Amino acid sequence: MDKLKGMLKAYEEWVARNPDVVGDFETTAKWVSYFIAGRISSSNVLSELVYTLSNMLVFYNDRIIDGERSAKENSMLRLQSKLCYRLKVTLTTLEYSEVFIEISARRLFGQTGKWLLIALIQVFKAAGRLFILRHSTSDIITSPPIASLNRRALGKQRKTAAAGASAANDDANVIQSQHSVTFQLKRSGRIIRKVEGAPPIQYRDFNLHVENNEAAKAQVPRQLLTAEYLYISKPLIHLAAMGLFGRRSWKQYMVALSVDLYSIHLYRQRRHLMSKQQKLELSRRCINLMYFLVRSPFYESYTQTRLERLLDLLVRTVPLAKMVSGPLKDYIPQWQSTYFYLWST
Repeated sequence: MDKLKGMLKAYEEWVARNPDVVGDFETTAKWVSYFIAGRISSSNVLSELVYTLSNMLVFYNDRIIDGERSAKENSMLRLQSKLCYRLKVTLTTLEYSEVFIEISARRLFGQTGKWLLIALIQVFKAAGRLFILRHSTSDIITSPPIASLNRRALGKQRKTAAAGASAANDDANVIQSQHSVTFQLKRSGRIIRKVEGAPPIQYRDFNLHVENNEAAKAQVPRQLLTAEYLYISKPLIHLAAMGLFGRRSWKQYMVALSVDLYSIHLYRQRRHLMSKQQKLELSRRCINLMYFLVRSPFYESYTQTRLERLLDLLVRTVPLAKMVSGPLKDYIPQWQSTYFYLWST
């Protein structure tokens, strides 16, 4: 056991030092799942298992990198309550594995067991998101709740920080020879800034950050919270509509589309009050409306024939396109029959 812990510790240290190299291995693992699909028996389960494990590996490595980064600075995730953070980790893990769970449930328990498990997962996700919304400073919850780290941006930040540290060391040698604006407490060793070293009064802030967060939370317009509550409850509303009107009914389709559009409309009315991160998530939700082009019954009525013609055209006119369009055309029916591919959020 000690040897296993030592290997795990060594792996975590290697990931923290080499995030770029780790990203190459993660990308390779994802591509393996694409090549497995449709090539061997039970390939759907196997390819989805490989894809799920690759996503879990990315998520685990992100937590290692974020943990190493938060040791040097206050990461936003670490500033949240432990319960909300753990719940976000659980929901993110569930979102990465929900397709594999659905496919496995269909093989083991049939359609009834599959839909029962889908309903349980969506209820748990909605309850978790509502809890996070009420007990944290998050005003809009991403999907997944903990997004993947931008490794390239972190690499650039690391290089910039290294260059800044080098420049700071050079400046420190000059400052030490001048009048010092700080002093060190003898007993604790803590560095304290002198009064004359304070910034200009117009740039000073005497409020605690916790107070600022609570004030910002209290000032969130009700329309924004209503929009998020509506978006969180949409999967449950849609599942109920599917049960009432049928999977391929236009009524369940229009119910889901109407809820999405109204939620986005409420957000856009108060867009000027949203942060940059919230605006990015809203833009992602607007792009996700494209999913309605491949959801039943719109897909069978309009998209399917046009998409098949496009794939056939690519096979005839573009060299080597058959390697991609062929498996894609074969996999679309499986994609269409899997709920979480199309209706996860």
